[in-house]
Amino acid sequence: MTPLSTYSADHQLLVQEAAAAANLIDPVAFTPGGYLYTLVTNAIPSPLVPIRGALVRLWVTRSKFYPNATFGIRPYTLEGIRFARCIANIDQSYDQNGYDIFVVSRADYLKLFRKVLKLCRTQTCTALPPVLPDEQLEVLRQNTLGYLERDNLKRIKNLGGRPKRGLLLTGPPGNGKTSACRWLWEECQRHGYEYQIVSPDAYQAARRSCNPVQAVRDLFTVNRCGIIFFDDMDVALRDRDTVRETDDQAVFLSALDGIQVNEGVVYVFTTNCSLELIDPAFKRPGRIDLVLHFHLPDAHLRRRLMDRWHDDLKAGINLDVAVAQTAGYSFAEVEELKNLLILRYLDTHRWEWAWAMEQFNENRADLAKQQRHLGFAHLATASPNGSHGE
Repeated sequence: MTPLSTYSADHQLLVQEAAAAANLIDPVAFTPGGYLYTLVTNAIPSPLVPIRGALVRLWVTRSKFYPNATFGIRPYTLEGIRFARCIANIDQSYDQNGYDIFVVSRADYLKLFRKVLKLCRTQTCTALPPVLPDEQLEVLRQNTLGYLERDNLKRIKNLGGRPKRGLLLTGPPGNGKTSACRWLWEECQRHGYEYQIVSPDAYQAARRSCNPVQAVRDLFTVNRCGIIFFDDMDVALRDRDTVRETDDQAVFLSALDGIQVNEGVVYVFTTNCSLELIDPAFKRPGRIDLVLHFHLPDAHLRRRLMDRWHDDLKAGINLDVAVAQTAGYSFAEVEELKNLLILRYLDTHRWEWAWAMEQFNENRADLAKQQRHLGFAHLATASPNGSHGE
């Protein structure tokens, strides 16, 4: 069969199997996109069901919205509406949207969408904003979530403004770039904005695909308003006057700001390298419109971070001393001290700040060698309520 015939036959089989598993009538297939988190976390799951007798469970326990299977069907119920998620990962070269689908009865299709949309608009935000200076947090909000608000975006277009925005988050590791991206990612899910997370590995995989130009362009595109996160994309942004020019840079810049205009999208880039090392062609307005620097936190910000710690922990240490002794520490390093305090408490039932500081210094000495940076793209698969730092 041709690829189209194969896809069509597989699609019909998967829809029929999902409909039978969830007792659906006249089934309709869909992909929830940015509504996935809201749809599944508010629904009641049922036991997994095989596809034609085949069921492959996944032992790795992830967050509630993952079906815990690489091949099978998970039925759900949301406020009386039945639907199912059918996942059939039999070949990584297959289109993910074609082999990871949701199915619902045609009569309930619009009802389900409206219920999810209402949940997105009414549920409270459980994610705390990142610990940043108030002015910087507001600038971040205005240029991402505020920019994507329907009325704002409409007026921008009507007045002749650019219907897209580019932000670069820069600074040493551990000072809040990942926390800022995680918060924006969670807000996208809450508001129903589309999002994409592009890591260097994902970019290189697109470049190696059979149609690299289209594959890279897809990384820069959303079907509706949303944010695309580019994690640690130094490989494509380095200044061509200081490093050897590569095809990656030309393809990257063309997809970012080529002939085709992407509308209603915010690009958020993170990097640890100095701005002087980034290609001027990338930094021009229309590609990067705003740079936000994430510096080491001052005493006020370190205190704000510690104020979010558990009440028992805060009562067991002298916060004034903790703030003073962490001068020059990043958010990630302050959070590691918290983890050490907790681990020590589990053993001794005492909160020992001096021990945590001593242990931290020993661990840092052992890890003084160069380490690979763990960026937002790797953390995005973890629980939404992760700790600060990178």
